[in-house]
Amino acid sequence: MIKTMELGPHLNVPAPDFGVLSHTNHVMSLESLMGERGLVLGFSGDIWEPASVRRILWFQRYFPQFARLKVNLGLLLCNQPHQLYGYSMSSVTRLEFPLLADVNREVHALYNMERYAGLVVVDATGIIRDKWLMPDERVWPKAPELMAVLEML
Repeated sequence: MIKTMELGPHLNVPAPDFGVLSHTNHVMSLESLMGERGLVLGFSGDIWEPASVRRILWFQRYFPQFARLKVNLGLLLCNQPHQLYGYSMSSVTRLEFPLLADVNREVHALYNMERYAGLVVVDATGIIRDKWLMPDERVWPKAPELMAVLEML
């Protein structure tokens, strides 16, 4: 896990807004994704890369904990919406969060995440509060570490 201040987005600044299509072909923005207490945005590569699949499964596993904290999830992937829809239809369990099509990595670039997989925590006022940059061999940070950050939102 990489948590270097110089890499990825800057902390304690407004999160850039964006508009992308979800796997259900709906336009999603930062505002529409926001939960009552905040948002965790995931950044990953191609939907079919093993690391991306593991990250989706991790989000599915911990979704109830995020929901209890009133924090929403969104995962930006470098695929077309129909490819994300195909993944969602092949999933054994229904996805509880949107897969977001960032085909040209434009949102990745807005958040300075074009070279990284990782998570960005945005509070309900739209301020970036924390971030994790992850190597391919890691899924996300340990759940208790992330939940502790979210509880402080």
